Amino acid sequence: MGQGNNRLSKTLNEMKDTFFDSFLAKNIVLVQAIGISPILAAGVTLKNGVVLTLCTAAVLIPASLFMSLFGDKLPAWVRPPIYTVGAAAIMLGAAIFIDRVISHELYASLYIFIPLTAVNSLVSYRAGGFSVSHEPVIALTDAVASSLGFGLVICVVSGLREIAAYGTLWENPLNFSVVLSEASLPYAAFLLLGFMAAFLEWLTSVIGQKLAKN
Repeated sequence: MGQGNNRLSKTLNEMKDTFFDSFLAKNIVLVQAIGISPILAAGVTLKNGVVLTLCTAAVLIPASLFMSLFGDKLPAWVRPPIYTVGAAAIMLGAAIFIDRVISHELYASLYIFIPLTAVNSLVSYRAGGFSVSHEPVIALTDAVASSLGFGLVICVVSGLREIAAYGTLWENPLNFSVVLSEASLPYAAFLLLGFMAAFLEWLTSVIGQKLAKN
C-alpha cells in the first residue's frame, strides 16, 4: 500500500510539473518558438484562433497517446509517417465538419491552414519526441498542456489583432474610432509574440524567486 501511494504521489507530482512546464514555464510558442506559422498567417481573428487551437488539440492529444503506447516499439523512421497520416485523417474530418456544420466562411478563411495542422512542428516535436519516452498519463498531460499553451498564445494574439485591425471581437463590432489595418500583417503578430515572451520570462522569474524564498 505504501509503495502504491508513493508511486501515485510521484505520478501526480510529475503530472503537475509537466503541465506547468508545457503550459507556461516552457511554453511551446513563447519559449521554444514552435508552432509560430499559423499564428502569424491565420491568427487574425479570435474565431480563427479558437478553431486552430481545437484542431491542434484534436491532432496532438491522440498522436501523443499513440506514440507513448507504441512509439518505442516502432523504428524511428516509421513514426513520423504514422502520426502524420493519422493527423491528416483527423484534419480531413475537421475540415468537413467546419465547412458543413459550423460555417463555410470560416472554412474558406482557414482551408489552407487546417491541413497544415497535420504537419505542424508542434505535433512532431511533442508527439514524436516527448511522448515516446514517457508514460501515457504524462504524455496526455503534456499534450493537453501544450495545446492549451498554444491556444492561449494564438487566442490572445488573434483577439488583439482582430480588435486593432477590424474593430471587432468574435466578429462583434466594438465601435472603435481608430482601426489599424496593419495589425493583420504578420509583423504585428511578431511584435505581440515578442512582448508576450518578455512578459512570460519576467513572470516565471518572479514565480521562481518566490518559490526559492519559500
